[in-house]
Amino acid sequence: MFKPGTLGPFLGLMLLCSCATENAIGSTLVAEVPINAEAGRGGGLAVTLRLDSGEELPFVVDTGTSGTFLDKSLEPKLGKPIGTTEFQSWGVKRTCNLFAAPKLYLGGVRLVMPETGIVTDNCQQWGSAAGRPIMGMLGFDCLRHYCLQLDFAAGKMRFLDDERADKRQWGTAFPIVPLNSNDGRPAVSLNLFGAQGPHSLIDSGFATDGWLMPQYFQQWTNQAVLPAQGEARWPNGLFGGEKYPFVSLPRIDVESDGIGLRFLARHLVTLDFPRQTMYLRRQSIGPLPDATRKTTRMEALEPLIVEVLQEDVGAARKALVKIEHSRASALEKTVARKLAAALENEPKPAPADVPPAVTQLPLGDARPELAEVGWLKPAANRIPLNEDVASPLLDSGKIYATGLFAHSPSRYVFDLGGKWKTLRGEAGLHTAYQPAALGVVYVIKTDGKEVFRSSIIRGATHADYAVDVAGVNTLELLVENADEHNWANWSLWLDPTLFRGSSKKTDGQ
Repeated sequence: MFKPGTLGPFLGLMLLCSCATENAIGSTLVAEVPINAEAGRGGGLAVTLRLDSGEELPFVVDTGTSGTFLDKSLEPKLGKPIGTTEFQSWGVKRTCNLFAAPKLYLGGVRLVMPETGIVTDNCQQWGSAAGRPIMGMLGFDCLRHYCLQLDFAAGKMRFLDDERADKRQWGTAFPIVPLNSNDGRPAVSLNLFGAQGPHSLIDSGFATDGWLMPQYFQQWTNQAVLPAQGEARWPNGLFGGEKYPFVSLPRIDVESDGIGLRFLARHLVTLDFPRQTMYLRRQSIGPLPDATRKTTRMEALEPLIVEVLQEDVGAARKALVKIEHSRASALEKTVARKLAAALENEPKPAPADVPPAVTQLPLGDARPELAEVGWLKPAANRIPLNEDVASPLLDSGKIYATGLFAHSPSRYVFDLGGKWKTLRGEAGLHTAYQPAALGVVYVIKTDGKEVFRSSIIRGATHADYAVDVAGVNTLELLVENADEHNWANWSLWLDPTLFRGSSKKTDGQ
């Protein structure tokens, strides 16, 4: 029923049959509390609560669940059950014990808890936060009393006074409505497909971007039909008139659509439940980088990268001009030129057709006769668009200006025409996947003959090669799986360069 791991996406959509009662909120509010680093970055949202005994426990913050839960292991501290209650998750009904709500404190302030009580369940199966098992869940019956602000950039959750706060910096307002006439959980009357009318549950317990009902999922993924005005097509989303690249929206056969934590985390989010309004102030174009996947940044290129992700050629040109006139390093400017050129998608020459006056040629600037990869699609001088790694940079311990994306098993074939003498370069795995890759072997063939084979490459290890290609007509670059599977084998050919003579390797190519 629940996906295992670090606060997996199926923590939400749990509907208690009992109803919460109205409570008046006191004047004391928590200023702010830290949230877990992985929140919105591949993991769920968690904070640390304190019991009356002083024991501190990690709790999920789940706006998509009606009730508040505690782990069954805490039952001896809760007294005798006051009854049982039935709830359902994804159509599966379960009966659990109901207890009088204990005192729970957040940041030293006692939270308003439901008078109808709390439920116990095996919360530890929902994952962990900061290395500790989850011991409970704050549901909507508690959260509805508060105006919450989720600041993923700062790693904070704030409790705001919605009567006195300056809301001008909160962003675009969206009315919060009940999910339906029988379900009071918070929703908005639009979805990530761009359609107006269907309600989407605001579900901070769903770790990915959200989900679509079957009808909308079919429309969203139908690449054979152009989208209607105001609608999006996979893999992009549309919400409130704004475009969102790389949204992950599974098909789920339930009675509503949903927006989840990874989508919310692109914004400063203010959930003013007492006044029934959600505010979104956008802070990120794409999804936040997965906390478990480390990447190398080039801050000077960030404005250009944003336009590349949006595939806006005109804006990318303007961003490149600014970089050219900035204090960026020579390598940064070279990377920026290659990245912008990749977006232009201008025709490239085969190595055999390059004029003799050109004495060296990065293969990322050449046209292959054949290009095949085991995941996504072939790409030169960048990473192809995808929802896993937002940055298009060739990142393998450091940033490279030229190269080929070559997720295993892969094959690139070039026509040299017998006009080049040496091929030099490196090969390695993308930084983000070095810890997870099963391993690859890099192979180079000239006119069908194998002339280079690396050892098995895993982690941060690189393969260096210097191959004699004098008189060679056909050059093949292959990446083989070191294992029977190709899981996470994000392979890269790094600065593979042809030379007219036997040249030494150059830096900043």
